[in-house]
Amino acid sequence: MQYRVMFTTKYNKILKNKVIGYVASRYLTYILQFINSLFIAAYLGPYYLGIWGFVTLIGQYMGQLNFGISYSVNAIIAVRKEKEWYVQKVIGSSIYMVIGISLLFAIFFITTKICNFNIGDKYDFSKYGFAVLLTGILVYFNNLFGTIFRVYGRLFEIAFNQSLFPVLTLFVIIFYRGNHLLWALVVLNFFATIISFFLFILKSPVKLKPLFIPKLFLFIQKKGWYLYVYNASFYLIVISTRSFVSAYYSVKEFGYFTFAFSLANAVMLLLDSFSFLIYPKILNRFANSSNEKVMHILEALRKSYITTAHLLAHLVLFMCPLFFMFYPKYESSRFVFGLILLTVVLYTNAFGYSGLLIAKGKEKKLSLLSFLSLCINIIATLILVLFVKVPYSYVMLSTMISYCFFVFSLEYYGKKSMEIDDSYLLMLIKAFPMKLFVPYFTSAFLLLLEFKNIYFIIPLLLFVIFNYKSLLDLRFTIKNIISNPNLVNI
Repeated sequence: MQYRVMFTTKYNKILKNKVIGYVASRYLTYILQFINSLFIAAYLGPYYLGIWGFVTLIGQYMGQLNFGISYSVNAIIAVRKEKEWYVQKVIGSSIYMVIGISLLFAIFFITTKICNFNIGDKYDFSKYGFAVLLTGILVYFNNLFGTIFRVYGRLFEIAFNQSLFPVLTLFVIIFYRGNHLLWALVVLNFFATIISFFLFILKSPVKLKPLFIPKLFLFIQKKGWYLYVYNASFYLIVISTRSFVSAYYSVKEFGYFTFAFSLANAVMLLLDSFSFLIYPKILNRFANSSNEKVMHILEALRKSYITTAHLLAHLVLFMCPLFFMFYPKYESSRFVFGLILLTVVLYTNAFGYSGLLIAKGKEKKLSLLSFLSLCINIIATLILVLFVKVPYSYVMLSTMISYCFFVFSLEYYGKKSMEIDDSYLLMLIKAFPMKLFVPYFTSAFLLLLEFKNIYFIIPLLLFVIFNYKSLLDLRFTIKNIISNPNLVNI
């Protein structure tokens, strides 16, 4: 009887835990996205998948050219949300600013039409440009509203916004193929975005009323500028790599790259949902805690996050041949999939330090590091594509190089912000400890020399052996989150 009561209590805790509920919903959505991506790849084929990849690439460029408004609003109201009158003014001013950005992009698209300057002729982008513009504008508003809802702990609307398009896509892929499916995806993306837009407005925890306050415009832009440069530069690292592949290789090759990129990023989506959820909380903790306590929180978060990320990567590298058996037409993208996966997981070694620098008021330093990493990526990609003339599958090496620089730089300046004076060698070891480096290097070695996939059991076993204690600790961390949601309460 006592056992039953304990079990019921624990079960109810799980059901009432909004963190677990949100992460579970995101995980189910990511599974759905993964399934959708497989069907989309199969039913579009490499050529139309290349066009769909270019359409989403333009959407990503629009999404990143947001001048840091949502980043700034997040940083401001996350630490001042108890001052309702002030938050209202910040949100009202930010809405006016988003309207301004939307008008700028509308003028740009109209100008390109008038001047007969067609973007992406190889991909027939002019056919989809208007729908992409409208969707991009709505995404600006939804990102801003999502930031507000996240700070106020309103997770249902955020999950709905993130899940609607994948859910609707599942029904669309049943009826359409080829070019018709491509059009269906473009139109469906617009409708999913506009439905989320109206949901945010109807369910907002605060009034979403535009306010014209010039002083706040300047403050929001100033506060958000360095955050914008940081976020935009970071995301442009990968976007610029995709742009080079889209420009200098065939549509089919870009289709293969898009398939591999989507597949590799799907592996990390669950971790992204967790980091998205706790971001406002760790900003608050880092800003209002002593250096000693900050270091304790940081090390605990990084240990769990990075260990999970690397474990997933090694598991997937070993298991991926089973997947490609069902998609033989994409067999040639297996190598680039492995390279992208190793690149993506490499960035997780920087987890926590960007939030630390923001909380310590070091946005300027963070933006500079991110911009330098972008420059390194562009230069390295130019060398690989134009001078070395590597196959498309090797272009991702430039991003791996830029991520290495970024990870170490964040470690260095993060420690400096806490007045920790470690040597360069010690910082390098802590940024990428041997227990992670040895399995990672082994996987990279096997991949670049094109060993058979059966050999990828070696880095997986090495990882489990070297990180056995961390894996045990990870189990207790998950248990604590389930039993005590306040650990990541937003």
